[in-house]
Amino acid sequence: MARLLVIKEQLNAFFEKYNKYTRPILKFVLAMALLTIINSQLAFFPRLNSIIVSVVLAAICAFLDMKFTVVAVGLVLILNTMQASLEVAIIEAILYLLIFLFYFRFSKSEAYVLLLMPIAFFLQIPYVIPLVIGLVGSLSAILPMCFWVIICNLIVFVSQNASTLSKTSAMLMNERFQFVAQRLFASPDVLIMMLACIITVFVVRFVSSRGFNFAWMWGVVSGSITNTLVILAGYYAFDTAGNIVALFLGEAVACVIGILIQLIYFPADYTRVERVQFEDDEYYYYVKAVPKMSVKAPEVTIKRFTKTEAVAKDLDLKDVDLEDIVSEGMNELDEEIFPDNDDGKK
Repeated sequence: MARLLVIKEQLNAFFEKYNKYTRPILKFVLAMALLTIINSQLAFFPRLNSIIVSVVLAAICAFLDMKFTVVAVGLVLILNTMQASLEVAIIEAILYLLIFLFYFRFSKSEAYVLLLMPIAFFLQIPYVIPLVIGLVGSLSAILPMCFWVIICNLIVFVSQNASTLSKTSAMLMNERFQFVAQRLFASPDVLIMMLACIITVFVVRFVSSRGFNFAWMWGVVSGSITNTLVILAGYYAFDTAGNIVALFLGEAVACVIGILIQLIYFPADYTRVERVQFEDDEYYYYVKAVPKMSVKAPEVTIKRFTKTEAVAKDLDLKDVDLEDIVSEGMNELDEEIFPDNDDGKK
């Protein structure tokens, strides 16, 4: 635990010192990861999917506000989807517009968490996002989180059914919308995932806000268990054969990540808990004070000594001027070599 806190302090110091370099690099990596995921799943716009375009867009995102990243990623997503299905692109545009409108209400940390949702989804660990939102986010992030769940499933749906969607061009628009809706929601996986994420956020928030020891850690663990149980119950209720092994592995990884985030954001020292009782004219107060665990990163300093400074240190002559010592030594040397010369010169 102490080692983890030391690493945290060292990283904080590093990012603060090189802030003007680290922020653009992190924003570039995030934008590049999102664009790569979209282009790998929806390769329907060759000119837009080139690596040069992705790098240029990510580089622009690195030096602008995060709102531009949201817009750029959304445009790439919609333009790619439009080549396969105009109806799905319209649905994505509506959902993305709602996400962008909600974006203005979020702090920067919540915005980063929501933008990480597609990355977590395609890494098979989407369950970590509701855990993080329950710990450090607000309840207003639940709705955009659900929108992201739908968008991620839309990306998978279009990627897997591109040939089928191309055959619906002869249908009327309302018929194509109905076809897409039926195919998309024929499987209850989207509904199950959304329900599990919503319940998980509430469970994590409720448990972590209690006053018992290790409440935040138990909030993460209980949220992971709740998420697993809700998904399994959804599989049973809708008679759906989900990938149980992937579910348990994903939940285990998400739980570990959630615990690490909890240790970083809420490092409480429960060995020094204090309980305080006081009152005023109207209330009695019973307060439980849990001190934060803090560790200062070790500072390595290198001090070099010259030869004269080392000699002075060894002789314990710190208060004596080194120039006087050298001058007197030269005079004594002159007297030994030239004893008959009163001026000490040859």
